[in-house]
Amino acid sequence: MNYSFNPYNPQIKLKGILEKIIYKNPENNYIVARFKIDNENNIETVFGSIIEVNAGEHIEITGEFVNNPKYGRQFKMTNANILPPATNEGIEKYLGSGLIKGVGPATAKKIVSHFKEKTLEILDNDINRLNEIDGFALKRIKKIKEEWAAQSKIKDIMIFLQSLEITPAYAKKIFIKYGNDSINTIRKNPFQLCDDIFGIGFKIADRIAKNAGIEKNSIFRIRAGILYILEQLQEAGNCYFPYELLLNQAKEFLDVEINDIKKTLNILETEKDIIISDNKIYLTQTFLDEKFVAGQLVKLKAEPSKTNLNLISIESQIREISKFYRMEIDEDQQEAIKSAVYEKILIITGSPGTGKSTILNYVLKILERDNKRVKLAAPTGRASKRLSETTGREAKTIHRLLEYNPKLNTFSRNKFNKLSCDLLIIDEASMIDIKLMKNLLEAIDLRTKIIFVGDADQLPSVGPGNVLNDMINSGVFKIVRLNKIYRQFGKSRIIYNAHRIRDGIYPNLFSKADDENVNDFYFIEKQEPEEAVNVILKMLYYNLPQKFGYDPLKDIQILVPVNKGIAGVENLNLKVQEKFNKNSVKIIRGHTEFRLNDKIIQLKNDYEKDVYNGDIGFIRNIDFNLQEFKVDFGDKVVTYNFYDTDEISLSYAISIHKSQGSEFKCVIVPILTSHYMLLQRNLLYTAITRAKELVVLIGSKKAIGMAVSKNNVENRYTRLNNLLSMLNTC
Repeated sequence: MNYSFNPYNPQIKLKGILEKIIYKNPENNYIVARFKIDNENNIETVFGSIIEVNAGEHIEITGEFVNNPKYGRQFKMTNANILPPATNEGIEKYLGSGLIKGVGPATAKKIVSHFKEKTLEILDNDINRLNEIDGFALKRIKKIKEEWAAQSKIKDIMIFLQSLEITPAYAKKIFIKYGNDSINTIRKNPFQLCDDIFGIGFKIADRIAKNAGIEKNSIFRIRAGILYILEQLQEAGNCYFPYELLLNQAKEFLDVEINDIKKTLNILETEKDIIISDNKIYLTQTFLDEKFVAGQLVKLKAEPSKTNLNLISIESQIREISKFYRMEIDEDQQEAIKSAVYEKILIITGSPGTGKSTILNYVLKILERDNKRVKLAAPTGRASKRLSETTGREAKTIHRLLEYNPKLNTFSRNKFNKLSCDLLIIDEASMIDIKLMKNLLEAIDLRTKIIFVGDADQLPSVGPGNVLNDMINSGVFKIVRLNKIYRQFGKSRIIYNAHRIRDGIYPNLFSKADDENVNDFYFIEKQEPEEAVNVILKMLYYNLPQKFGYDPLKDIQILVPVNKGIAGVENLNLKVQEKFNKNSVKIIRGHTEFRLNDKIIQLKNDYEKDVYNGDIGFIRNIDFNLQEFKVDFGDKVVTYNFYDTDEISLSYAISIHKSQGSEFKCVIVPILTSHYMLLQRNLLYTAITRAKELVVLIGSKKAIGMAVSKNNVENRYTRLNNLLSMLNTC
């Protein structure tokens, strides 16, 4: 057997090819794999937490053989080093493993068949000899040459970073960002990675710094740690955080002295990274954004509108439109329409089914009759598409409305180039965070009229701030609150139960349709997570498609309160993928497989690709030669590089938070007592109001009761409410 053994050190060293990775946990680099020992036919099962390695690589592993009672003999690894491939087979697997853009398994086979064991030497020293092989034109050779040179440099970086536990995927991103200066940058200040490399946060950088011998009270570390805490608090929705609370959090998180934290806060304030005001600590830009939003809203309200119509004219036009289109509206709706036309800034808030769309359509008809220019927008692509469908007019995402330029990271519509419209309607306003609101208001002419439409009872924005609720609670603006249910003449159980949940009343649960005309809300009682998962799969695969004719992947969406656990997002995605998509063409990243035709969701705004957080699509092509895959989002097809997989996730099941602004024909919602940590009223309310036609709750009555009774509305640290009230009285 090809291994070395030292009697004074019982650990064994084996050299060979990593044939196949069976299981991988990216959080601790733990793998279970099949390993072929050099010059032998034996294939061993190996396991352990080691440096990032890829299938097909030639490696040397250190460890010992152990006997697993269930699986038999296995090799427990304690260390691994990447070696140059030693055999033609190893070289072929190495080249075709996806490490080199433009070289897939078929191309690798052709190259190795021609050059045999000299392949790597020729690629290093005389790569132009690829022209000896059919199909290798000069342009293709040039591209492979560039990729091989880049990969060689990445390998140099990997050798340096092996002890620092940085994965090849991140190594490639580091190289793209820093080039030949990668190692020097990391040696000098690994926390720079937090700012520059998407996916590398403080915790990864801190581990790298620790392995590199950087002291825990280093100014670089404390500075990065404080900014990380503030960014995390901002991601949780806060615009600021109280000074003393931040000191305590930083002390516990960084394990350093309070005085060191105070000194670093002073440095950060001097460098204008943060602003400390009234014992509130802000990231500087967020402080400026919140202040600007308050001031601009008050200015907009005070400035006369371009759409001045008197109330008599409005009433007359409402009657004419109702008669012409044979529409009937009640007094409440008429008053809402009058306010919508008359007020300079108006907020319309109400649950689904309360007539928001009807009011908007009247307003649009009235103002368009008067030749007023109207624009419509919403925070997300899905929300803007729904707005367009309900109004019959073009609606854009706010980013498209403001003509975002991803290369410059700027909006073309801004204070120097205002939007040209008399009325701007913004739907799903509860999703707007303080940063997007700042950019929007900056581009609006002071005489433009604005209508904000949203459901204040839904979950707040993903980003910092609680803009819609702060505007409502400030008392500065006219509010139209819609409570009466109009959709399906009030017979929709979805809407009926949504209102009950919103008001803290237990919903009416039905296991079958008592009224043949109303069968849009069902409850299936299951206590255990395993049972709930099995029922979800059965509903998705058989019951709902057969009874309602739904496409299980396009029409039905599983919405889940939590990510982890048996009935969490991650496990449900794996279960549904296993059931619906057995495609062998796939990309493996960490413990996730992205297969051809998988349903995925975008996790972050990527303005260059013009895809946004929450967009859902399907993988329609995977190109191993170009290291690219294409995702069909319905209205566009977007190309991703393999290393962009950290931007997406499987979306057979998604979190309820991710569903904001979306609408699906049918939603399945598991709700169990094991979800207790996140169960609350507005979460369940948001989930069921995502459904257009059908809701299926699967779980326990107790869990539903826990959610309905818990109305701990998220306490975000924002100051917009107070700023608006203060400025309005000045």
